[in-house]
Amino acid sequence: MQSVNRTRPSSDIVLQQELAQNIAERQQQIATTRRIDRASDDPASWSEISSIAKVQANMDAWLRNIDRGLSIAAQADGAMSEINSQLARATELLVQASNETISPVDRETIAEEVEGIGRTIADMLDQEDGFGRPLFVVGPPLEIPIDDDMVAIAAPSRDGFNALDPLIANIANTIRIGNADQRSALLDPLRLQSDIAANILGNHGIENDRLLQGAARLEDRRIDVSEYRASLEETDITLAISEVQKLLISLEAAQAAYARIEQSSLFDQIR
Repeated sequence: MQSVNRTRPSSDIVLQQELAQNIAERQQQIATTRRIDRASDDPASWSEISSIAKVQANMDAWLRNIDRGLSIAAQADGAMSEINSQLARATELLVQASNETISPVDRETIAEEVEGIGRTIADMLDQEDGFGRPLFVVGPPLEIPIDDDMVAIAAPSRDGFNALDPLIANIANTIRIGNADQRSALLDPLRLQSDIAANILGNHGIENDRLLQGAARLEDRRIDVSEYRASLEETDITLAISEVQKLLISLEAAQAAYARIEQSSLFDQIR
C-alpha cells in the first residue's frame, strides 16, 4: 500500500507538468497570435507553410517586376507619343514644302525644322530608362517575368523605328534640292512609317494593360495566399482561450488529486 502511494505522485507530477506546459504554450500562442513557430509544432502545416512562403516570395518578385515594367512602359509611352506627334508634323511640313509657290528661303527653313524633328526622334529613341538601360533595345525586346510562364514587354524594340532616321534625312535633303514630284513621292513612305509607329504604340498599350492586369491578379492571389497561410500559422484566439480555461480546470483537478494522495500517504506513514 505504501509503495503504491509512493509511486503514484510521480505520475501525477508529470501530468501537472504537462498541463502547465500546455497552458504556457497556449498562452504564448495567444500573446504572439502564432500557432506554429517551429516544425515540431505541426510538421504537416509547417511543410505547407514553407511551400506557401516560396510562393509568396515569387509573387513579391513578380510584383516588383511589374512595378519596374510599368515605370518603363510609362516612359516608353511618352517617347512614342512624341515620336508620333513629330511624324505628323513632318508630314505637314512635307506637304507644305511640296507647294511650288514657297520661296527657297522658306523651303530651307522647313528643311531645318524637319532635321530638328529627326534629332528629336533620335533623342526619344536614345533614352535610358530609370534603371540606366536603353529604353528601346536593339533586337528582341526585353521580356519581364510577371507570373509562372508569363512575361510582358515594357518597351518595344528599337528595330521598328530603324527606317525613320534615313527617311527624315532624305526628306530634309529633298525639300532643299528636289523637285515637287520627288518631294511628293516621299509622302507615302512617311505615312507608312507613321502608321507603323502608331501600330507600335497601340501594341504597347496592350502590353501595358497586360502589366496592369498581371498586377491586379497577383494582388488578389497574394491576399488569398496570405489568408490561407494565416489560417495555418496563426492562433484562433477564441479557441486558444477556451483551451487554456479547460487546461486550468484540469490542472486544478490534478493538483487537488495529488494533494489528496499526499495526505493519504502521510496518514499511512503515521499509522
